Formats: sequence, C-alpha cells, structure tokens
Amino acid sequence: MSPLQPSVVSNPCPLRFLEQNPSLSDSLCADYDFNIDQLATLIRPVLEAQKRCQLSSFYIQAVAIGRTSFLITNLMQSEISYNTAIASSWLIGRSLTCAITLQDPSVSRCHAVISHHRNEGFSVTDIGSSNGTWVNRRRIPVMERRSLRDGDLIQVGSLKIEFFVTTRSQPGTNVGEATYY
Repeated sequence: MSPLQPSVVSNPCPLRFLEQNPSLSDSLCADYDFNIDQLATLIRPVLEAQKRCQLSSFYIQAVAIGRTSFLITNLMQSEISYNTAIASSWLIGRSLTCAITLQDPSVSRCHAVISHHRNEGFSVTDIGSSNGTWVNRRRIPVMERRSLRDGDLIQVGSLKIEFFVTTRSQPGTNVGEATYY
C-alpha cells in the first residue's frame, strides 16, 4: 500500500493538487480526455470538502470518476487533506498498513473497509472491530456491507466522520453532468 499523499487545504488549487499527485493526475486526465478546465472544475469542490462539515470536523471525500476512485480525508490533521491511492477499497485502522491510519485508541488495528463498486457506489464494512462502526448513528453488524451516501455520518470507534461523494457516471460525459453532492 502506498502512503497517503498530503495536499494543503488552506489554499485549494486544483492544478497544484494534480501536480502533487502525478499517478492520480494521469488517471483523471485520461478519464477527462486531458481537458484541464473540466478536471479543475471537478477537483475544486473535492478540495473544499471541509467547508461542508456540519456534524464533525473530520471528513472523507469519496471520488469516483470513470475508472478512477479515491478518497481524500483530513483525519490525520484538520488543516491538511490526504488522498489515498486509486483503488476500489481502503482499509481504515490504527495499523500503519491501512490506507487510512488513525492514531486513536478507540479504533482497532484493522477496523473497517470503505469500498467502491461501480454499479452500487460506496459502502463501509466493519471487519470485527472492538468498538464498532456506525452509519448515521446505527451500528452495523460485523462483515455486513452498508451503502454510503453523500452526507452520511460514519463513526469509527469514537471518531465521527462526515462522508461526502463526488461521482461522474460515465466516461465522456461533461463535468456539468457530474454528480456533486
């Protein structure tokens, strides 16, 4: 697993974000047929996710565009966002092998998995954590996959995290047809 890449949130610049994340940039540029203006229009609201937070100071912003899906989060430091590698699932826990590592004693070493399925969207699964995983204040049973929607509140141990989604249903559609929740 590759480590999370930091991106400064205080001055969100879509082009700087792309420069700082070359592998992500390559994939997104291919999905957008190298249209930088459309790509910048997509990235700007993603980088401003913290402004949407109402219930917590922490967030996970999920992005699924064409064949590219990744997460951006501020769970490590509220002033800096970190993006994951392109994948279809991301392990959350205290272990350094997790895609999102949380140094909170209420979080298990391997706590939960956030996944993206092309036809079903994003979901979360508790993988046997000690203190549970909750979606919208309801505990989810171990190994049961729970669908996630834009604005859902996830609780991992005692950490409350707002979940936001940005998707574009098909490659080749215009950014105006993207779904920004």
